[in-house]
Amino acid sequence: MKIEIWTFLGFLILSSASSDKLFYKVCVPSSVFPACNALLTSRANEKFAIDCIVGRDRYECLDIIKKQGADLVALDPEDLYIASKKGNEDFTVFADIRTKELEKSEYKYEGIIIARKSAGIKSLADLKGKKSCHTGYGRAVGYKVPILKLKKHGLFKNDDDLSLSPSEREIKAFSEFFTKSCLVGKYSMNPEVNEKMKKTYPNLCALCEDPKKCDYPDKFSGYDGAILCLDKNGGDVAFTKVRYVQKYFGLPVGHAEKSLTEAQGNPNDYEYVCENGGTVPITGPACTWAQRPWPLVLGNKEFRDKNLEKLQEILKDFYEEVKTDKNKELAKKLYVEDDRKLIPRVKTLQPEEHLVNAQYKDLIERQIFNGTTDDEIIRLCVTNNVELKKCKVLSEVAFSRDVRPNFKCIEIEQGGCPDALRNNKVDAFIVQTGDYSSYNLDKIKPIMFEKIEDDEKFVVVADEGIEQSEIRKATLNFDTTDLKINDAALFFLSKQNKEEKECINTLKSDPNGKLKVMSSKELSKQVGKVLVCVDLSTKPLSEYKDCHFSYTVPGAVYVNQTLKPYREDAIKYAFLTLSNKFGRDKPFETSFKLFGEFEKGEKNILFNDKAVELVESQGAVKIADYKKLHCLN
Repeated sequence: MKIEIWTFLGFLILSSASSDKLFYKVCVPSSVFPACNALLTSRANEKFAIDCIVGRDRYECLDIIKKQGADLVALDPEDLYIASKKGNEDFTVFADIRTKELEKSEYKYEGIIIARKSAGIKSLADLKGKKSCHTGYGRAVGYKVPILKLKKHGLFKNDDDLSLSPSEREIKAFSEFFTKSCLVGKYSMNPEVNEKMKKTYPNLCALCEDPKKCDYPDKFSGYDGAILCLDKNGGDVAFTKVRYVQKYFGLPVGHAEKSLTEAQGNPNDYEYVCENGGTVPITGPACTWAQRPWPLVLGNKEFRDKNLEKLQEILKDFYEEVKTDKNKELAKKLYVEDDRKLIPRVKTLQPEEHLVNAQYKDLIERQIFNGTTDDEIIRLCVTNNVELKKCKVLSEVAFSRDVRPNFKCIEIEQGGCPDALRNNKVDAFIVQTGDYSSYNLDKIKPIMFEKIEDDEKFVVVADEGIEQSEIRKATLNFDTTDLKINDAALFFLSKQNKEEKECINTLKSDPNGKLKVMSSKELSKQVGKVLVCVDLSTKPLSEYKDCHFSYTVPGAVYVNQTLKPYREDAIKYAFLTLSNKFGRDKPFETSFKLFGEFEKGEKNILFNDKAVELVESQGAVKIADYKKLHCLN
């Protein structure tokens, strides 16, 4: 199950002592605010009341809580890392949200190394030259944790060949450390680079079910598959989670008294390898290399002193009460589910202490054990204070969620980003829709484009029964302040009279014009109207997706044309990962809202507010054609 945010409802602290009734406030991201209100309104009682306080996302909720505008928020451990950087002493971890199966386990999962006893591993150095089984490339316990720990102990370092990308230098060193492996996945988002690396380092795929493919699905990948690779396919060591070892070998899971699964292998043939180089039997407690904390409830520092035990019990009971709500989908948005429980922590912690205890801070910051080269940073150009502020938030959240290379924000005077990019003072900048006429884009190129909401088109509307001869002579009525409507109007004029050319700065709207340019979202208000199409024919209003004059080039991420292919690939991958994690309706949009209003009254900061994701295709409108239409060529 994909676990993301925890904008959960009843987590608040006493905020008024003027009466016997307790008043609580919880901060929730804007996307789940309606669900919070819907569930909580019906649950106020004589003893306490709960208010939902809305934040743009969990990042802003942390700011609100720090200023004591709200009392609590539910978070992932990556968000807790952000809290530790904002002001570690201002926050308190006081409860976990755990599964019933593992409610007595302090951590959500524990990363381990399991080894075949006959492999003779008596120290960490003995891992070199062994055959290894992994959950997959880039995954936490199967790839990041072992590399992190081996680097930390001085046993592993990236290859020194600076002509290779940082990721390939790591993969090359990995292939030299282990003799054979099963490490499935995409080593690069570029299919050609991915295929080339797998051919260059074939031993990394030698233990897989399909070594040539070396990608999902593969029965020797994933948490179960890594153990199967070890037990049935000749591996010496496997990197996976404790509970999957317990299930595979028919051992009790977590703190259960007996096993619920049948053994698939002999547990006496295997042992856990500890970070200190020793080993312990897999039939007993594991020695773990890193742990992932549970989703948790974070409060402000007041929780260290005020009625903590009473509050924890109230919230625990309240969590169970919400499970009884008939609307399971609303409850799920707040991550209240039948298989989960709110578990109060006996000892409250500050964010950094919790992450350090779990060794999870090291995992987030694992890059520090490798050093940072210029290739591992993307210098993103911004032009004003609001863009700089959003860029810094983006950089912090992206780092916590393992978006690499890291982003560094560079402020340049208005209009100076293209020159800075050409002169290699920055690595990327974002051209906004409507700014193409403002910049000289020579020697730089777009690599990613915004995708705007699919259901909005810009159309030309006329009265039913209008003749084509009238359409060819009619004037336009449109909103001259809306760029996309202006683009649609200009595109219409280029079709209305192909022999004349009129530029955007000479466009005029006629309040009495027979043709009106508008957004397709306004069509429901139109009666007795038809659409005018690009060939000047007419169609019903329902045909707007095929009959429209939308002609705006989307915003785009630009880079220098002279970039090395691997460097361009890395930058493209970072922006694609940003979009896949924080874009509209993506898993961690509630952690950071990449698209949409960033600050009240500030529109289209870095990206268009209506963007939903970043894609590699620029769409139907080419930049050269757009500039020609606007008389910019």
